[in-house]
Amino acid sequence: MSQLNPGITGTDPASVPVKVVSAPPEDLQHVNDDAAAARNLTAIRIRGQLAELDVEHQQL
Repeated sequence: MSQLNPGITGTDPASVPVKVVSAPPEDLQHVNDDAAAARNLTAIRIRGQLAELDVEHQQL
């Protein structure tokens, strides 16, 4: 099941209708802020995992 379209399962992506969002940019700013926060958290997690691998490698 698609996370972006939970109601759509196993269909050809080309046949799925596209919904156009029409809203002023300021109304959608929270979406941009959420995406930026998610990217930041992902980067922090990746750096933490790389640091853990570095420590493990140094201990060997």
